Amino acid sequence: MTTGVEPVERPRHAALESTAPTVAELDGTCALSRDRIGGKAWSVDHMRALGLPVPPAFAVTTEGWADFRARGALSEEIWLQVRAGVAALERGTGRRFGDAERPLLVSVRSGAAVSMPGMMDTVLNLGINDEVERALAAETRNPGYAADTHGRFRSQYREIVLGDPRGAVPQDPWEQLRGAVAAVFRSWDSARAKTYRRSRGVSDDLGTAVTVQAMVFGNLDALSGTGVLFTRNPNTGERAVFGEWLVGGQGEDVVSGRTTPRPLDELAITMPDVLAQLLDAADLLEQDGRDIQDIEFTVESGRLWLLQSRPAKRSARAAVRAAVAMAGEGLIDTATALTRVDAEQVRTVLRPASGVETDRPPLARGESACPGLAFGVVVTDPDEAETRAAAGEDVVLARPTTSPDDLHGMIAARAIVTELGGATSHAALVSRELGRPCVVGCGPGVVAALTGHMVTVDGGAGAVWLGEITGKAVDQSVIEDVAQLARWAAVQPDELVGLLSARSDGAENPTSATHSTENGRMTAGTSPASDPALPRTTPRDSRTQQHTTPVHRPPTDLDLLRLIGIKGRVTSDAVADSLAGEAAETGERCADLVARGLCATTPVGVRLTPEGRGELARLLSAERETVDPTVIATAYDEFCAFNAELKEIITAWQMKDTATVNDHADTAYDTAVLDRLRTVHGQVAPLVRRIGEIAPRLSRYTGRLERAVERIDGGDHTWVARPIMDSYHTVWFELHEDLIGLCGLSRADEAAAGRAH
Repeated sequence: MTTGVEPVERPRHAALESTAPTVAELDGTCALSRDRIGGKAWSVDHMRALGLPVPPAFAVTTEGWADFRARGALSEEIWLQVRAGVAALERGTGRRFGDAERPLLVSVRSGAAVSMPGMMDTVLNLGINDEVERALAAETRNPGYAADTHGRFRSQYREIVLGDPRGAVPQDPWEQLRGAVAAVFRSWDSARAKTYRRSRGVSDDLGTAVTVQAMVFGNLDALSGTGVLFTRNPNTGERAVFGEWLVGGQGEDVVSGRTTPRPLDELAITMPDVLAQLLDAADLLEQDGRDIQDIEFTVESGRLWLLQSRPAKRSARAAVRAAVAMAGEGLIDTATALTRVDAEQVRTVLRPASGVETDRPPLARGESACPGLAFGVVVTDPDEAETRAAAGEDVVLARPTTSPDDLHGMIAARAIVTELGGATSHAALVSRELGRPCVVGCGPGVVAALTGHMVTVDGGAGAVWLGEITGKAVDQSVIEDVAQLARWAAVQPDELVGLLSARSDGAENPTSATHSTENGRMTAGTSPASDPALPRTTPRDSRTQQHTTPVHRPPTDLDLLRLIGIKGRVTSDAVADSLAGEAAETGERCADLVARGLCATTPVGVRLTPEGRGELARLLSAERETVDPTVIATAYDEFCAFNAELKEIITAWQMKDTATVNDHADTAYDTAVLDRLRTVHGQVAPLVRRIGEIAPRLSRYTGRLERAVERIDGGDHTWVARPIMDSYHTVWFELHEDLIGLCGLSRADEAAAGRAH
């Protein structure tokens, strides 16, 4: 006989239905949105609607959380509704809460609309006391199970609810439940939860629901356990279930790391019928969700119960493979497949492994700026790099140092090498955004020594080798998947990253795959998209905020040519976005520049022609005549005082150390970096406004930088640094380049002075 759920026919509970805005039964017919009942409760209700085996549950909505937060305690009205919810669980299981013969135990879990894994609290086995332990022991004839369950509850209740490892746990199950619901509500405002939300731009006012669910027991006997299943391999995207299983486990034992689980395949030997049922459910949930599913389940005495299903987090390789495969299977269309991957994921899967093994001495050594391996002929001029790359050659761009004016050549090149600079130099920062292997600081004379040679650049080792030396090749299946995505996007494979970067501009959360709420399902992606309407989580000085509106004036030829020149290749929509112009009007202006021979079109936007660069140089020279050289030089000196710190911040965002790319899995680390960025922005904002008064064309930078910070605070962290499209980093470097030019200096002059590498 099981001690968990035993579904029985039950009537609808009118009282509970009438109070659905605060407490809602999750019987497969709940009409409340994910925002109100939370992702966990929504999943429970949806799985029950699909006819899957799910323990009965109810949810206290986010309105209940708001009421609790305002009062500091559960109101009597909400508590009565919670008791009505428990009564519904009793009817659904044939058990009674706190009963001495057939007791009902429950779990109390958090459930925000936005997934916050591990950030809030859970209490399992609630409702047990000394009398209930004896009842469970007698019913199951397994006193060890009953004692284990009671011990687990006492430990968890003391930690989560009482905050005292020696605290007195209430014997009254109702007192336990009231305390646990309050504790889960309070956990929304825990330090770790606030840190997590702040790093992802989630509003503190969003709130959490609470899901109360009948317990099923993976610790009951030898035919019980708990596990996690992915409908496809989250590391590779392979269409094969992937998961782990822990006999005698409960709750979060599998994912806690405290025990070593067993491969899911072992279920085929011990409980083949359970495994077959689980695989059928997994297939249904993937077909329904149209995405890789992460499924939590429990087996109680040989009976399967599903606890949650959600879109799975995945590696870059898995994201690319699954997007292509699911489109091929007809599960999603090709347009959706292109929203399932982002530019960084494509860069990651195409990056060859560094670490060349050879006895040959390198031609040059420097500092590793971006890992990866690339082969090509060394050229020193960015225009030549672009021309030869367009003709089909693999080129390596070598420069004393780089500037935004070199961007078109950096985009065209397979790798980048510089004589000057370090891990925070322009070349290093931009190469990481572009995903180009890069070695910086190789020393004077390296450009001349490398020019014209065929070389291999090993960005990870910080070395340049004569001839072609192969590392670990990118798997052919990866190349084929990327090529397929490029065909669907109607671009060449080497243009896919630029297209995805351009498409992400203006998206709610381009660092994750796009989410669809069709039919209430979150149907894609690795993490929920942020809501741009949410208030930002970090208030800034009102003196900064009052200047956030961009200057609205028609862009001049100088505005357009300068922006296109610095960005290298850019769509007219992105130009309009940066210059706060109308898209249609800006498109016409860009078309006019093309017609005049100053720009040319490419599959990913317009670029300057040699004639356009000549016209830009003339216009910039004329602009310098209108600016007081002493005043602008003073402002530039002040700017340079911030520049070194900003470069360190961007480097920290991209690389945790010289050998470790930041995968943004460490929330505390990312939050600290973003805090540094916000601090620098607050300090530099008055200077940027003053620069706009000195040189009116530069007044647009105030709004562009402020917009970047707002988007970062809104959870879109691609606005920290990304190639071509506006981000804090790209806008900062554009401003830096403009200041250099207005002071009558060059990048070479500044590099020699140690101020701009």
